[in-house]
Amino acid sequence: MVAGDAIDPSVQVRPLQQADKQAWGRYVLDHPAGTVFHLPQWSAAVEESYGHRPAHLGAFAADRMVGVLPLFLVKSAFVGKVLVSIPYATYGGILADSLPVAQVIVGCAIALRGQLGCRYVELRHREPSGLDLPEVDRYDTFRKQLPPRAEDVLPSLPRKTRAAARKGLDILGPPAIATGRALVDAVYDLYSANVRRLGSPNYRRSLFHRLAGLYDQDCVCVLVRDGGKPAAAVMSFVFRDEIVPYFSGSTDEGMTKNANNVMYLKLMEYAVARGLRWFDFNRTRRDNRGPHAFKRYHGFEPTPLHYQFCPARPGDVPDLTPSARKFALAGAVWRKLPLWLTRPVGECVTKWIP
Repeated sequence: MVAGDAIDPSVQVRPLQQADKQAWGRYVLDHPAGTVFHLPQWSAAVEESYGHRPAHLGAFAADRMVGVLPLFLVKSAFVGKVLVSIPYATYGGILADSLPVAQVIVGCAIALRGQLGCRYVELRHREPSGLDLPEVDRYDTFRKQLPPRAEDVLPSLPRKTRAAARKGLDILGPPAIATGRALVDAVYDLYSANVRRLGSPNYRRSLFHRLAGLYDQDCVCVLVRDGGKPAAAVMSFVFRDEIVPYFSGSTDEGMTKNANNVMYLKLMEYAVARGLRWFDFNRTRRDNRGPHAFKRYHGFEPTPLHYQFCPARPGDVPDLTPSARKFALAGAVWRKLPLWLTRPVGECVTKWIP
């Protein structure tokens, strides 16, 4: 695909190949708006775990990469064929050297939408992109700079959060922390039980294992036990100078004993000890009041996310969130089903809800 002459004739956009993987990774790491989800590792795990067809685009000027769009074709039973950047991720969208380059890339993505007969292109931008596209104002993200020393983390937390973490430590003790695959199944078991309790389907266990394998030392799991039994756990990813907690879960009893407060305190301390500067508490829907309040309770302030859509028909932007009216009854039923059923069914259903 070649960029339109009206925008920037010097830029060429083409599908990314295996040979471009190293340049793609370097570009993401060097780009100020790059995120852990833009890296080729995330896309590889999605492709291997779910089988979605990659449609990644790279922009080049004189053989130099000047933009990238990790993109997947998703065939959904709920909305039909769509192009998503990036499935099972909270951030995505276009990274480019300039707005004109981004415009070239989005033009090619729209052309690809037409070629494949897709309903829309979804771009999960964290920051404003400058692109004149319809935007969904539904999500906030939470990000904060960490203190310089691990011993400063606890005093830096709000007073009530500090007290809750101390109480939890008195009851539960310090958690286990490991990189790579060691604690993946423990995290997954708590995560899948947690999303069932919230009325949402779980992702595939294989996705967790592939991510842990591909990110290796940059995949960090924290597990809090209560009397030897798992009480809370989180899987996080390190990207440049930040840590991004992403998959998490806890038991009801663990929540009453402040296991989550202990878990995030120790994750922050681990990040500081590792030399990281930022803690990205990630996305939450504004109508999901419990998690939204929990993050503010830890001293994080919300920043709106800028999800943009390129629909084939104007105004055709569906809502696939669990709070959507059409999913309310299904969510209520889901909460009552046993885990032995929701886990395998969720692994199938989430192929359609990227």
